[in-house]
Amino acid sequence: MLTNTFIKKLTNDSKLNIENLVILTCAIFIASIGLNMNSTATIIGAMLISPLMSPLLAIGTGLAIYDIKLIKNGSTTILVEIIISLLASTSYFFFSPLSYASKEIIARTSPTIWDVMIAFFGGVAGIIGASKKEATNIVPGVAIATALMPPLCTVGYGIASHNLTFFLGASYLFLINAVFIILTAFLGVKAMRYLSHANNYSTSFFRLPTRKEFFFIIAILSLTIPSIFSAKQMVQQSIIENNVHKLVASEFADSLVIKEDIDNQNKTINLTISGSKENSQKIKRIKKRLTNYNLKDYSLNVIQVAQLNVATERQLNNQVTSIINRQRQTEDEKNKRRLIKQNKQNKKIAKLSHNINSVTSVSDTNNNHSIIVELHKKINCEQKEQLTIKIKKNFPHIDKIEYVLEDS
Repeated sequence: MLTNTFIKKLTNDSKLNIENLVILTCAIFIASIGLNMNSTATIIGAMLISPLMSPLLAIGTGLAIYDIKLIKNGSTTILVEIIISLLASTSYFFFSPLSYASKEIIARTSPTIWDVMIAFFGGVAGIIGASKKEATNIVPGVAIATALMPPLCTVGYGIASHNLTFFLGASYLFLINAVFIILTAFLGVKAMRYLSHANNYSTSFFRLPTRKEFFFIIAILSLTIPSIFSAKQMVQQSIIENNVHKLVASEFADSLVIKEDIDNQNKTINLTISGSKENSQKIKRIKKRLTNYNLKDYSLNVIQVAQLNVATERQLNNQVTSIINRQRQTEDEKNKRRLIKQNKQNKKIAKLSHNINSVTSVSDTNNNHSIIVELHKKINCEQKEQLTIKIKKNFPHIDKIEYVLEDS
């Protein structure tokens, strides 16, 4: 139950002091090294010693009991700890010779609805564990489950490597964990207060929410929406991978599959195999049977090599991976150059007439180039025709021009 001892303990734990800052700094570098070296055990160690949980519980508890001092203490502490964590982790990853993104780093960049559920139930367990007088293993367990430190250090990696995707994904994961720990602390303390004074309440604890509480609930639910889409994408990807494994196990049972690569963006399955030679007719039949494995929209590429020993197999595997990575990097660079070129083109088109508000480029799979011209005001057919001639004269590669009104 909610006691003065619990409030006093939470207040002390959420204060900003030199001991907590030293522990925080140690946790940051341990987590950063663990992420960099792809070491799960090291990351778990950083989670256990991290002091990030206490100020969040303090904020939730302060909101529940209307304790402004507790809210200020928790808010100030968590803000300072976040800033120190970002500065330290960014510095570490900036100077680290290992610049590649490990699996542990990548795992913190795509939050799903399951991360929301972990944060919620972890927060419930955390506030109950923190309110107990005797020492328990609940709070350390919650620290591992909710994982506040690793995503915060991954944000630092995103800053150091100038990777916006990693920065946004890890920031979102940390935000989910922090917000739901505060929320569950708030609800848990409210429930404990109600239970400890149940006889004094004349009205039911379960009442309709006020307007402020309603908007707060909507804001929390809105926070979970991106995680639902991310979970859907992850499930679809997992289903595709499982279907590809079934295809390989069934259709290439007599061959050694050296490399499986699934390009979901271009819907391509690349297989590198060795062993008995597969004739072209069999591969054609396998391609036609892709629908049997729910891979209708995917194309199959098969690379066949001679029988390999273990050393040669490993070497070829590394070469195939390197080639695929180079192809993807080339494609990414090509797309970046295309976007830069389109932006320059759109700015030049916008200067052709004072009636143009903005220009948007659209390219389809057949390499047809179209633009959507947004106008400040409606123009007549003659003016539109003159503007079209002027645009086509300067940019003859544009196939189609569509005009729309601003805010229409």
